[in-house]
Amino acid sequence: MKLKAITQHVKHAATQGSGKIVGGAALLMGSAVAHAQEAPGASAAFTAISSQASDFAADAWPVVIGVTSALIGIKLFKKFISRAT
Repeated sequence: MKLKAITQHVKHAATQGSGKIVGGAALLMGSAVAHAQEAPGASAAFTAISSQASDFAADAWPVVIGVTSALIGIKLFKKFISRAT
């Protein structure tokens, strides 16, 4: 077959309904395969982010405990003051 005939057959197959579906599926699979490959520094980046998140969580706990204690203390103070008067 000549190149022109081959391109016409491919064009005809791609413009039909089933050809569009098959072509779209092939493009989708190709895209998924291309994006599924692990980037060179992705593992190190995720390790760094997870350690940084752990550090932030460890730094936040004293603040959370302090705020919670203060709110409980204020509620108890209001309760005792209202009963005392």
